Amino acid sequence: MTTDIRSLLDKYFEGDSSAEEEKVLRRYFAQDNLSEDLKVYASIFRFIDDEASALAVLNEIRSENGHRTRRRVRSYKNLRMIAAVAATLLIVILVLIRPNRQPSLNGNYVWVDGKQITDPAIVDKYAEASLGRVQPENDLIEDQLRFMLE
Repeated sequence: MTTDIRSLLDKYFEGDSSAEEEKVLRRYFAQDNLSEDLKVYASIFRFIDDEASALAVLNEIRSENGHRTRRRVRSYKNLRMIAAVAATLLIVILVLIRPNRQPSLNGNYVWVDGKQITDPAIVDKYAEASLGRVQPENDLIEDQLRFMLE
């Protein structure tokens, strides 16, 4: 058995060993009763075995966390979809049911003392009165023309 292990060790260190042969080496060096000349290699294979075990546990933890993360992402997507549908329905309901508090902006109207007046004759009267009070303070074009012609 010792010569078989030595040949497997030679193959391992040359990089020619198979995965099955490496498992045999790890199992062999996991034993406590090793010959003195082979105890030097025991720490290498125990480390590799411990690392393989640690990687297996780490992969298991990652897969468990991956499932939880996917569930959370799905639940957030579902929650966002439900919130978007609810907001859309609320807007549609408010638009369709809202009382007509503001008068239509189509047509002419005027506000006088906080009251809206929509009678066209009265609106015209107020519009003409307002336009009659508008006077330009300085007519810039006339001033510029006079300056140029002088």
